[in-house]
Amino acid sequence: MLKRTAALAIFIALAPVFPALAQPAGNVALINRQTPRPGMAEKYEAARKKHMGWHKGQKDSWGWFTWEVVSGESSGTYFTGTFGHAWKDFDGREKFEQQDDADVNRTIGPTLAQVFASYYVRRADLSLTQASGDPPSAYSLLTYFRVKPDGVNDFVEGVKKVNEGIKKTSWPQAGPSGWFQLVNGGEGPLFVLSQGRASWAAFAPNDKTLDQMMEEAYGKEQGAAILASLRKAIHSSRTETIKYRADLSYVPAK
Repeated sequence: MLKRTAALAIFIALAPVFPALAQPAGNVALINRQTPRPGMAEKYEAARKKHMGWHKGQKDSWGWFTWEVVSGESSGTYFTGTFGHAWKDFDGREKFEQQDDADVNRTIGPTLAQVFASYYVRRADLSLTQASGDPPSAYSLLTYFRVKPDGVNDFVEGVKKVNEGIKKTSWPQAGPSGWFQLVNGGEGPLFVLSQGRASWAAFAPNDKTLDQMMEEAYGKEQGAAILASLRKAIHSSRTETIKYRADLSYVPAK
């Protein structure tokens, strides 16, 4: 999907990522981030469709899902990702990747201002739901947590306790959710919470806040202490919304 010489080396620190998807064999995801040149979005989309046709013609066994960023500082950027792989799955595709890159350079390349790539793993131990979404949700709310290096353990334990609180109180969830962690290709530690949304109406917040839920689950003092430890571990956070673009995606025949 892009030059592999860059794939392991460059990716912005808080690069948008991907919603939870069905993952048949592994937990590794490769995400390509593409920013069209000013005024080239329409041509980019046409080129992306053409390149997905190339994948179909090659009978690629990997699915490639595309999203458009519709809110936040990366609005107008697109993400194409493949999910559910073991690390060994990336071996033995060198010839295919060379042909893939060549077609990208011919079709999509002239429309691009920037291209980055990164590798993430889905953290099943932190995720409330099974990997799901085939097709993916219409939208996904992404929350990025850049964690302090010495706070990773506190962050992970805090997320687990919040999840237990959600289960205890049956705190309403608007759609499938999953946690991902950056493992290669950017500044970290970085964790991403992806929450699927079927429509804009589903973005409405719960009547009960996170703090109120934790108080109900653990009591006022313990609930506040858990959240204080979790929040102390976070260096910064931000959110954005991405829209699934089925027309720019490739799903192999089953």
